[in-house]
Amino acid sequence: MFSNNKKISGRQAFRLLTYDFMGPGTLLVPTVLSGLAGRDGIFSIFAGLAAALLYLWLLGRVMKDMDVEYPLYLERKLGKLCGRFVLGGYLLYFTLLAGYTAYLFSGIVLKNLLREESFFLVLALILLLTAYGIRGGIESRARVYEILFWFLMIPLILMLLSAAGDVRTDYWFPVFTAASGNVFSGGYYVFQSLSLVFLVLFLKSFVGKRGTLVAAGRKALLFTGGVHVALYLVLLGVFGAAALGEMDFAAITLMSTVKISGGFIKRADAFMFGIWFFTLYALLGSTTFYGSSVLFYLAGGRDREHTGKQPGERIAAAAVLVAAAVLAVAFYWNQDAAGCFQRFLWYAGTPFLVLVPLVLAVCAAWKPSGGGGGKVREKKAEAESGKKLSAAVLPLLMICLTAGCTPAELEDRNFPIEIAIDDTDRFDAEWLNAAESGNRVIDYSHLKVILIGREFLTDDAQMQEFLDLLERKSDVPRNTYIVAADRAADLMNFSGPNGESAGEYIEELLENVSEVNKRAFPTLGMLYQEQENRVETLLIPYLGMDDKKPVVDHYFAWKRGHAAGDVDNAPSLLSFFTANQTESFTLTFPNADIRLVSPHNRVSFREGENREIIVDVRCTGEVIYEREETGFPDLERQIEAYMNETAARALIWQQIDLSGSYRKLGRHRRDLYRKYTQNPESYESDMKIVYHVQVKWSTVS
Repeated sequence: MFSNNKKISGRQAFRLLTYDFMGPGTLLVPTVLSGLAGRDGIFSIFAGLAAALLYLWLLGRVMKDMDVEYPLYLERKLGKLCGRFVLGGYLLYFTLLAGYTAYLFSGIVLKNLLREESFFLVLALILLLTAYGIRGGIESRARVYEILFWFLMIPLILMLLSAAGDVRTDYWFPVFTAASGNVFSGGYYVFQSLSLVFLVLFLKSFVGKRGTLVAAGRKALLFTGGVHVALYLVLLGVFGAAALGEMDFAAITLMSTVKISGGFIKRADAFMFGIWFFTLYALLGSTTFYGSSVLFYLAGGRDREHTGKQPGERIAAAAVLVAAAVLAVAFYWNQDAAGCFQRFLWYAGTPFLVLVPLVLAVCAAWKPSGGGGGKVREKKAEAESGKKLSAAVLPLLMICLTAGCTPAELEDRNFPIEIAIDDTDRFDAEWLNAAESGNRVIDYSHLKVILIGREFLTDDAQMQEFLDLLERKSDVPRNTYIVAADRAADLMNFSGPNGESAGEYIEELLENVSEVNKRAFPTLGMLYQEQENRVETLLIPYLGMDDKKPVVDHYFAWKRGHAAGDVDNAPSLLSFFTANQTESFTLTFPNADIRLVSPHNRVSFREGENREIIVDVRCTGEVIYEREETGFPDLERQIEAYMNETAARALIWQQIDLSGSYRKLGRHRRDLYRKYTQNPESYESDMKIVYHVQVKWSTVS
């Protein structure tokens, strides 16, 4: 049973602060750091976290001298006029941050859940929910957030673990390449998001013990810092530095890269949006609550009991919410206004948060407070039970976890499973003018496959326009497979043996029939990334018809963001095998048929002046058919010769590197990285691939 004493525990304070830190921080920090410092952004996180911990130590020194509520303490230490001026600065900060949070909150709801809804309606509902939440006071909110904490953090941890399999550690390298000024600028941005730890000054009257509150703040900073580190490494390893620096809300986008086979849920990012729904809601509630408290104090409320139900307190809260609504609309109508707010935080807001406690600490050291002959007044319990808030918030969680909710009913929607693009006219009809094609809403949230005709695929200008449009619209899941064909439209009329559509059949073919790992097949998100990263050679399945069924006839190379031509099945499968992306690789020689399984291969570079790519192949082999007796050493030499010849042919004739070594340069050869990032087109012509094969033979069948 809860007591209503307007006090919260250290654990509740930790969870409240963690919610506030993680809202905009986890959404915005990765993109900003990648744009500023690239792979060295990880060091910016450590620098920002260290600065935040030092800042918390300073706040602890101030709280050691506080024996009254923070607003009254400011007046005592700085004088009435100066103290009220500083409180006005806090009110401005809280109001601006509330407006920006409301704008950000409403924007990502529209982008990820309610695409066709009105911004103003979403904003109004969010602010009404915030008003209801702060009406119960801080104790009620603390109870609810304490209960929900691990229900939100565990899915976040599971999200990071599920994405770990897609992380390419080569994207983490090279490090120490960004200018030191950019790294420190990134660190300042991280500190800016963590500087919300100053809220401990306002929480002091609710927690009581300084040591408990400082420990809660330190724990919240370390927990959030750990999330930032893990999230940044995962995002960097999945998307690459260049692509990450251009993305909006990369943490939410991360989940749209996850493939869920055979199910109806395609928008896992919408499911995971519940995490950011509550962290942003918590920050909006905190800024409104503290802002209204400061406003009420400035309006004369310092001489009255704070019950949370007085007309003056309600009016103050309403005033802050109205101001936040006006600011959110201004940010929505004018993107420059949002930029001005970011500059305000950078040049004025964050320095203000640091300067005030620094001055207070100096004043406390110079002339310690005598306590003013008074003590903190006894206060009546104003925190209402959290049950009502839970009843309102938990159903909203369920609403947020439904993917693709929009005003249109299901019967008024079209859910395409596959789309074929052959030429510009088809592109205009399917994408540019789709909204005007009829009365039904086209919902791409369950799209499985995009089929692209050869003519369209090889036209760089058309493909660039196509990808730019889809990325801006963000209607299509990033995990939609990309396949090619001579004419994509010819495959649209195919119906599988069980009545499945072409898209469903092709998805099944790629995920469950092919021995190649499904993560190796290019998706729309991969093509987006290569627009920016320019480091990968993607092999797009090229479909043909065999016995009136779609089959992978060969592959089409998409090299560093451009069409590079056809690649036969044999070199393509060798490329997948080299990258440990296929379960088996079968070779046919005059004297035997051999199957290689369980590859554990490693790609490296020869040291010195030789520009050789070394591929060490370690696998298990079995002879599946022997036409004449032969020894295993001889088979190993044949395998090695075949791989070297196939790789050399692709490298020389088609300028295709089957080892996928280009993205590994930063990790293994910084000298070559510097050379070929300036001149990437000469990379394949300068390099040579050398395979070294070691097979552990199983019983000859």
